Amino acid sequence: MSTYTICYFSKAKEGITQAEVEAIFKKTYTNNTLKDIKGILLYMLGDFFQVLEGDKDDLENIYEIIKNDERHHTIFEIINKPTLNEVFKTYKSDFNIVRTDAQIKEIKQYLRSAKHNTTAEKIDRLLEPFFLLP
Repeated sequence: MSTYTICYFSKAKEGITQAEVEAIFKKTYTNNTLKDIKGILLYMLGDFFQVLEGDKDDLENIYEIIKNDERHHTIFEIINKPTLNEVFKTYKSDFNIVRTDAQIKEIKQYLRSAKHNTTAEKIDRLLEPFFLLP
């Protein structure tokens, strides 16, 4: 099994409802946890941010589904590469859906404790806009 990381931002479709966002969270959590994929998914003010870590073939299949999902658009890929040291391997036992400021702070503290990992540093910087929101 080759370990891999995919990270991206995307824009939610105009008029997305809270129920649609919750459906995305539920399906993402279930599918990723079943495949032992680690990472995080955030949604704030019309933007999605996701980090996926796991088996390359699984991630590529999931990413194709993500890219064709009409509930979001303008996908900006940040990371798509093999990973020597998974950032989220020891964070939680399941894929993590981030819903609160406290969870964002917890993730940032975790990422800063993994500062030896350059991918963790990059993800920490990318989370900054979410951290600064009121």
